[in-house]
Amino acid sequence: MTITDKYEDELRRYYELKSRTEKIQIAVLGQPGAGKSSLLSRLTDGAVRFAASPGTDTTRRVQTAAFGQMQINDLPGYGTEQFPVKEWLQRFSPEDFDLYLAVYAGKLTDSDGEVIRHLRQWKTEREHPVFIIRNKADTIWDENKTDAELRDIIFDDFAEKINLGEKEPLRKEDLYFTSCRTGDGIARLKDDIFGTQVGKVIRSKITAAFKARSEEDLRRKKMQCLEDVSAYAWAAAANAVNPVPGVDAAVDLGIFWKMAADIRESFGLTDENAVRGYQVLGPLAKQLSEKVIQFMTKDGIIIVLKTLGVRYARQKFTKYIPFIGWGAAAVTGYLLTRDLGERYVEDCYQLSLEVMRSVVKKSA
Repeated sequence: MTITDKYEDELRRYYELKSRTEKIQIAVLGQPGAGKSSLLSRLTDGAVRFAASPGTDTTRRVQTAAFGQMQINDLPGYGTEQFPVKEWLQRFSPEDFDLYLAVYAGKLTDSDGEVIRHLRQWKTEREHPVFIIRNKADTIWDENKTDAELRDIIFDDFAEKINLGEKEPLRKEDLYFTSCRTGDGIARLKDDIFGTQVGKVIRSKITAAFKARSEEDLRRKKMQCLEDVSAYAWAAAANAVNPVPGVDAAVDLGIFWKMAADIRESFGLTDENAVRGYQVLGPLAKQLSEKVIQFMTKDGIIIVLKTLGVRYARQKFTKYIPFIGWGAAAVTGYLLTRDLGERYVEDCYQLSLEVMRSVVKKSA
């Protein structure tokens, strides 16, 4: 790939990120009593929890809740007197969502099987991820069989009702066993949702929304933010009209500001008072928190740009000559935005790591 191709690819990706302002639409499906509300609460650390209803036809509308850059949609139960599957499919248009969590508990019903077959067909046709969840795994018990044997029996029943043939073969890992009471299976489900291949834009938003519960979660957030920084850097230079006062570099401060805010949101560092509070964790946390806070104001960003802009402007840019019409100031702006963005990702990552390790240490 030539540098011109790289520029066009990254700029295209930035405008895709910018233009898709709507939230990712996640549909949660299942019959009453499947434990959808408890599962959502577990996955989102209590941020999303819909009111459960003991009645089979009580909930007649879609319940929604914002979660970061995602919209969680809890659809009414299907296969009931009010909503037979055919009418349910027509009324709620589940095929219009981006990602699906299909939850059931107990024996898989014919209605469950019919809906899940539709979801798997849409997954093949539209590449929309589907996660099929056998919830309440802590209630699976038989004194004459092991837990592994019981799960095999449940999977065989699932495969018999869902199998779409060789076009979409089923694997044991396609069925997620979870328990909201014990937490069993939640980590694997969350990891696989993180890793969904539905597209860079959606993956980026999913990664930002879910709270990091492990160092691996933080590392995943870091890698996603670094990918986004590259796109922001190209756009910051390409969109620049006037150099920053006192800096021989053309940088779109609006894009730079948005980039820094998105990085903080991904790591959950949006509250300035909370970030200041982390300084009590030690000298390293104090140093990192001050760096994070500096980019929380536009004045702070401009100070950093003025400090480093002259140094970047003195560099040679012969390898960027293919950019016809780009001046040295614009190239400087690209390098400045990219490098500062990468540094900011590292600072936010390290501060989050310090906070996480402190919590683990206190609970030990």
